[in-house]
Amino acid sequence: MENKMEKNKAKLMIVTIFLLLLMGSVTYFAKISSEPKTLTIGVYTGSYWDVPQGDSYHMIDYVVKKFKKRYPNVRVIYESGITKTNYRSWLANSLVKGTEPDVFIVPANTFNILASDGALLDLNGYIRHDKFKTSDFYQAALESGQYHNQQLALPFEVNPSLMVVNTSLLAKAKLKIPNFDWQPTQLELLNKKLRQKDYYGVTENFNWQAAVNSYQGQLFTSDGTKSQLTSNKVMQGLNLITELEQLNNNINVTSAMFDQGKVAFSPMTLAQYRTYTSYPYHVTRNSNFNWDVIKMPSMSKKRGTKLANVSFGISSHSRNATLAWQFMKLLVSKDVQTELIKYSQGVSPLKKIAQSTAMKKMLVSEGSNLTTQKLNAILNSGNVEPKFKKYYSVMDDADYQVENGLQSGKLETEVFEMQNHLNEELK
Repeated sequence: MENKMEKNKAKLMIVTIFLLLLMGSVTYFAKISSEPKTLTIGVYTGSYWDVPQGDSYHMIDYVVKKFKKRYPNVRVIYESGITKTNYRSWLANSLVKGTEPDVFIVPANTFNILASDGALLDLNGYIRHDKFKTSDFYQAALESGQYHNQQLALPFEVNPSLMVVNTSLLAKAKLKIPNFDWQPTQLELLNKKLRQKDYYGVTENFNWQAAVNSYQGQLFTSDGTKSQLTSNKVMQGLNLITELEQLNNNINVTSAMFDQGKVAFSPMTLAQYRTYTSYPYHVTRNSNFNWDVIKMPSMSKKRGTKLANVSFGISSHSRNATLAWQFMKLLVSKDVQTELIKYSQGVSPLKKIAQSTAMKKMLVSEGSNLTTQKLNAILNSGNVEPKFKKYYSVMDDADYQVENGLQSGKLETEVFEMQNHLNEELK
């Protein structure tokens, strides 16, 4: 009997201790959860697209204000005064020190490195849990934040390339304006005819990379192990740019010459075009001609447009990942993306916002010939840069090699040597 009572006392004591520990844990975690949290954001000052811009912090402040309304117990901070030029090194240093922000702009030319090094949190779990509609985004914009089947960043704003056409010059030369969808072979033919009339075809902004892209040339294998500089489509692009430069007698056909009405075509980004056509910048130009906007020339309607982007990601070491995800969702919400229309020269990565009445009114107010229908077609034709760690460093090397070959006139004879050099770099 006494043994049974002793056993019961022991059990009671164990249960009591367990309950006390449980109550202590609940009290501790309740206290932790009620304490104010801090969410850190990484951004830089100035325009994303290197064009004139007003209050560069308006949008981030706008998002922070809306976030605070939803989460009043969360303190949101960002370091101001970091320039776009210094941002990449600032972020790299903070990652090394382990002091990186919870949410931060992911520089496009650093994305592959950060992704391969595991610095970015995979968002797929949150996307599935919240049934987040990735179909709302333009496909290429969404894919820009993907790496090996992981969604590591979300696009906040995109900036597609497009072609501006001096329609007055083409009319004077008695040449037909190309269709909205047109091919690089047409660009080459028009250049020949324009040079015969002592005009120029396209500005130097149409570089060798744009020429290769117009033929859908892939400079590297998808896994980044080999260069494809001598592949058929890449060579077609290189032959095109060689032909164009020879037609121009190796004269640098500048944007200033386009402003003066001497050039028929000039590639621009959307941000450059919106700045180019809007007050007060358009009144400072000496141009006196009509223009239109068409796609960049391409052999494919689907993937012919270079699509620059500004994306945000979450640190894989963030202690506030769930809150960071809520902030990310707010960045691409309808309200925030609509506000973005008024304060930046790019365009929303969301289909409905890019085609909205607000966007249409903004383009009209800027005196643009670009319609939301054209813009939608351009965004639907966006392509995505390769996803391997060394891509941007080896692309810098390729650009140096090809530009030297073009300037020396030895590109055709040296291209195989260039390819072998790039293959060594990829090892």
